[in-house]
Amino acid sequence: MKRSQHSIVLGSIGILAAFALSIAANAATTVPTPQKTVAPHLTGELSDAAGEVSVLVDINEFGYVIDAQIYDSTNSELNEATLAAIHQWTFTPAQEDGVPTASRVVQPFTFNRGAIVLKAKKTPEDSLPVARVKAKPQLPDELKHITGEVILQAELDENGKVASVAVNASTHSELEDVAAEALKSWKFRPATEAGEAVASKIIIPFHFKGSGKAKVVAAAKRAKNLDQAPYAIRQAAPELPRALRHARGETTLKLTVDSHGFVADVDVLESSNPELTALAQAAALQWKFKPAIKNGKAIPSTVTQPFSFNGGLLAADVPVDTLPVVKKSKTPKIPEALALVQGYVKVRVSLDATGQVVNASCATSSHDELVGPTIEAAKQWSFQPAVRGGQKVPSSILIPFVFNEQS
Repeated sequence: MKRSQHSIVLGSIGILAAFALSIAANAATTVPTPQKTVAPHLTGELSDAAGEVSVLVDINEFGYVIDAQIYDSTNSELNEATLAAIHQWTFTPAQEDGVPTASRVVQPFTFNRGAIVLKAKKTPEDSLPVARVKAKPQLPDELKHITGEVILQAELDENGKVASVAVNASTHSELEDVAAEALKSWKFRPATEAGEAVASKIIIPFHFKGSGKAKVVAAAKRAKNLDQAPYAIRQAAPELPRALRHARGETTLKLTVDSHGFVADVDVLESSNPELTALAQAAALQWKFKPAIKNGKAIPSTVTQPFSFNGGLLAADVPVDTLPVVKKSKTPKIPEALALVQGYVKVRVSLDATGQVVNASCATSSHDELVGPTIEAAKQWSFQPAVRGGQKVPSSILIPFVFNEQS
């Protein structure tokens, strides 16, 4: 297979450039164009990684990605995140004589400090947009303890001015507006083609790290004799990589919840699997609570939260002696358009004391179109119920449905 001959010049702040080159074997009159894009999710040291990754993408006649392979890469550590992201993209399908048809494209990515530019460089002389003036989000007091991320996509005009901003992904919806307001004030050197400035699209991640944690932790330790204990109203599920998807382990975390209900700190009380525990910690930082109440006032407090990873099932509920065990399962009926699509739906299921499903909802998914049939299938599952103190008790679990996963 030939290596990509396209080169990309990086701007001074670093960017990730993405464009598609059709190499469809048929005589399509139009090429596929991205409709929904998902940014590769880079964490830890990889969030500042640099490299170029080109992905060979097969797209069906409905615009869904049915296969993706690494075509070329200068940094193999970026490959997994890139493939995971591209599988969630959708396209306006290629057309041949006005009829939608399957096609194949090469999608190059150039990574540097996490930013993404959705603009093709047609020639080496063309340039991509570069941020010249940046502003930090101005957080109100109630949001200052949040540790999280917002990924925004902006459309830039030919002068490099931000014309519009949309949310690509976020850990906290509360952070989206302040991040968007900051990005709207950024100034860019515009992209160019053949020496002329042109409009472009760019994706920028904003990373937030909670401040004043020590004061919140100290105040939470003093919280006694509460009128009302905090309770979770939003629970993000741990994101498990493929290698840990069927792992087993137990962890108990102590969450420090501030007076606005946001998780300011997470401590590990018990852990049987450090890798699973780290993923549970990252998820817990995204949770939201109704804060504790004392003397009619919201105050910081702590919550002891167990997580049980059970070979693919996750229980994040009150401690039980025995976790629910699947008795009957049902495979979702997937629409024909997504029959070969690699994707997932994580379903949160509430069980009664007999192990029957009383409620099922989507925690997260790769494709909205997979959610409906997956929820319907989950409602037909049944379990041996959880047991606590010798008694069968209600419980809740998270079931990951994974479609067309390749080994």
